[in-house]
Amino acid sequence: MNPGEIETYRAVLHARRPVDVGGEACTLIVRRVNGRIELLHHGVLSTGAMLTDDQADELARRLTAARQKQP
Repeated sequence: MNPGEIETYRAVLHARRPVDVGGEACTLIVRRVNGRIELLHHGVLSTGAMLTDDQADELARRLTAARQKQP
């Protein structure tokens, strides 16, 4: 973290692709810093995105919808 940044939330999600498509690991970090929500891919700032509260809500809804879809 940079000086002056105050992190008030952090969650780390570890995922892995199936072996038949490479089996690579991926880490997603969700954090709130100075009132901003950040979603970091592989835990790297350069591959992350800052989300508004509305965008974070939309992402949560879409993840939930994808989980509920059954073939």
